[in-house]
Amino acid sequence: MIKEVLWNPPKINWLKCNIDGASNGNPGISACRGIFRNHNSDAILSFSNPLGVCSSYQAELCGFMRAIEIVDQNQ
Repeated sequence: MIKEVLWNPPKINWLKCNIDGASNGNPGISACRGIFRNHNSDAILSFSNPLGVCSSYQAELCGFMRAIEIVDQNQ
């Protein structure tokens, strides 16, 4: 089955952060990354962090936590 997936920009004066975490094995060598975009879809800030060995669930959670840290540091 083919499923269409669309990305929608945030409202004016808002940012949207898309994050991902992945591991090569579960557990395995892992990393997380994310990108903040504005209402024009312009990339405002991005991050990528190696995590060492962890599960895919931990990698996803680390991406989420890093995005929250960035928001907190830039208020």
